[in-house]
Amino acid sequence: MGQQSNGVGLRYGVIDGWNSSWSINSKDDIEYRDLVQISSDVEKLVTNLFRLNQGYIGKVGISKNARSDKIIINVFGYAPANYKFVENRFDTKKNKSKTKMVSTKKQLTGKLYRLAEVLSMKYQEFGCTFAVKACIVTEHSLGRKFYRKKKKKKGKQPVYVHSNFNSLKYIGADRQVLDLRIPKVQSEDDVLTPPERSFWLYKDLAKKRQFKLNSKQRRPKLLPKVLHRSRKKFGFLRRLNYYSTLMNIAYLTFKSKEPKFLAKFLAQELGKTRFQKSIYNNVDKVCAFLFSEFSEIQGIRIQVSGRMNKSKRTKTFVAQYGAITTQTVIHPLKYAFEEAYTIYGSMGVKIWISY
Repeated sequence: MGQQSNGVGLRYGVIDGWNSSWSINSKDDIEYRDLVQISSDVEKLVTNLFRLNQGYIGKVGISKNARSDKIIINVFGYAPANYKFVENRFDTKKNKSKTKMVSTKKQLTGKLYRLAEVLSMKYQEFGCTFAVKACIVTEHSLGRKFYRKKKKKKGKQPVYVHSNFNSLKYIGADRQVLDLRIPKVQSEDDVLTPPERSFWLYKDLAKKRQFKLNSKQRRPKLLPKVLHRSRKKFGFLRRLNYYSTLMNIAYLTFKSKEPKFLAKFLAQELGKTRFQKSIYNNVDKVCAFLFSEFSEIQGIRIQVSGRMNKSKRTKTFVAQYGAITTQTVIHPLKYAFEEAYTIYGSMGVKIWISY
């Protein structure tokens, strides 16, 4: 019989490192075992924080330098853009409560900073403080863009405005369609005059949308070409409520080479329904398409074990594309394991990515 090898463990310290890394000084009050406990607590807290806010965690760990007493929490996660939380704040000047819509990314960032403050108070006896270094990726909108017609004013021609206000289409007196691009406006006086009779339209829109044009965060993100092609290919999946999340998570998994994103998503979705086979098949189809799009990925393997679709016995379903090199150390290998909890028992989700 052949001997199985742990491909991930072989690469630690050779071509791959650990998620958490620290070094301590002999004068520090904190010890090695304390940092191990802190690393475990931080991983559980951050994972639960993302799960409660409809997000997914890809990588989390801590790092500490021997010259500094500061422990840095490194977080790499995903936040959906279609979820927005409402914050109720009391305005003392106007003596009334104020409702404000906050995006998931901003909400998660604020909670991570608050978590660092709480951990600093909890581990105050060790004389260390916590800081956060987070990279939170938001999802790409897969909805179709459309042109909407504005109301016609007296003595003026109708105007068709693109939904993201980056381009305008103006129909002149001679029924000729002009495509006008809005440059970046620094001030109200710094407005470039477009050709022909559309100066009034351009200036008014530039003033009204000045705060949107100057803010890079509010500009809509361009859809990657891979997602654009996948949107055409998997149009039949749009009826599913997890369609947008599946496409974005699968794309982020192949782009960042972090299988934990896809494992987290698959485990959570498997625990929500009794018919897990359809979810597994959809993930299989999307990964097969993305594997052909990303040439740098050498192979991906998805393995799900458990009582799928209310079966009487445990079965193992495996989908593999390409080669998974476990003993070739020069090829990096990433591995993720998650557990899905259903009413028929637990299911194991394992994903390998070789590149």
